[in-house]
Amino acid sequence: MRFHPPPEVLSAIARLNGRGFEAYLVGGCVRDAYLGRVPEDYDLATQALPAQMREAFFPLRTLDTGLQHGTLTLLTDGRAVEVTTFRSDGRYSDGRHPDAVRFTASLEEDLKRRDFTANAMAWHPETGIVDPFSGRADCDRRRLRAVGEPGERFREDALRILRALRFACQLGFDIEPETLRAMEEAKERLRLVSFERVGREINLALTGESAAGGFSAYPQVLLYALPELRALVGTAGQGEAGPWQTALRLLGALPREPAPRWAALFLFSAPEPGQCATLLAGAQDRLRQPRAPSEEAVLLVRHALEKEQPGDPGLTLYRLGVKRGLSLLRFRLALARARHAGGSEEARRAQAMLDAALRLVDEGACLGLKDLAVKGEDLLALGFPRDGRMAKALDSLMLRVLRGETENDREALMEKARSLLGGGEPETR
Repeated sequence: MRFHPPPEVLSAIARLNGRGFEAYLVGGCVRDAYLGRVPEDYDLATQALPAQMREAFFPLRTLDTGLQHGTLTLLTDGRAVEVTTFRSDGRYSDGRHPDAVRFTASLEEDLKRRDFTANAMAWHPETGIVDPFSGRADCDRRRLRAVGEPGERFREDALRILRALRFACQLGFDIEPETLRAMEEAKERLRLVSFERVGREINLALTGESAAGGFSAYPQVLLYALPELRALVGTAGQGEAGPWQTALRLLGALPREPAPRWAALFLFSAPEPGQCATLLAGAQDRLRQPRAPSEEAVLLVRHALEKEQPGDPGLTLYRLGVKRGLSLLRFRLALARARHAGGSEEARRAQAMLDAALRLVDEGACLGLKDLAVKGEDLLALGFPRDGRMAKALDSLMLRVLRGETENDREALMEKARSLLGGGEPETR
């Protein structure tokens, strides 16, 4: 295994070793390095107690992020490294957190308390990998297996059920049968987990490299967190053209971003787009999801299946805003490709719409009222009252421009505005 942690991480190990303390990189960073992936962060475990860590790291800055559990965070060269004393956990009365921890001098004791064998490995620059629970063999088999007795792991912390789904979706691992059976037996304990933590794990699963494969293999685990999808998952037996398989293909075709991927999961969750959007909005609220991506996801579901209108794609960019309008057009293209894997007229139209929208943006076309050659004060000068009628007139003028009925020219638009003031019917979307 080639493992080249950043110099500041190796320096932290050396500082602790220099004071006579064992110290190892542990957990996800070791797993990722073994799999040939680039670790996102680096965690250390050590014999040193927190006060001894502070002394070893002085004069570097540290934060007391979890001293009751033996954890502090080392800040060096712009990187935060979590350092934790070797420990074993007591009982988990709340189904999430140990009632107490006991510091230990044994690395193996520390690794034994972890969730899955792939995460229960350690590494030292001189001795290499320490792997008491055969994590490497499980990584080689692309298998997720609980450390020790699976039922005990999930009784300790029910969030591990969704962590298993997350790793299946991120790493493309299969869940070992005994581990999967224990997850099923412990599923009711997920009620002990906060909605925010459930939402975080689902987001990580949803944006994983193998999300479609993970959800396809373990839909029942997904339903533990998202029961709104029960009717959709129930269509799994309808073949490649069924809603569930289409949703999975769409999911795999989209960028790894929360909004479009949430939309992919819920697009066929009910008979009507409005019902799907309502289900999605309810799930987002329950799981305390951030407002902006939640609103975008609901918007995509609400509008994805609409037919093109005269003036599209400019109308789409005007109605939704440029950023969300482009997101919708990209989503429709991915949907068309998911429905018709070999290509189709629908996909060609969707590609043409997206290309046209991108050209409009590149050309600086009139795509919003700020770009319109007349403003509210111009209509006030004509005699429009400052009320909803003026707003409707501006919208009508904008639609005429988008549909190519009128140039975005001040005089031409003022003439149309006079007509509207005289009783002409405003355009409607």
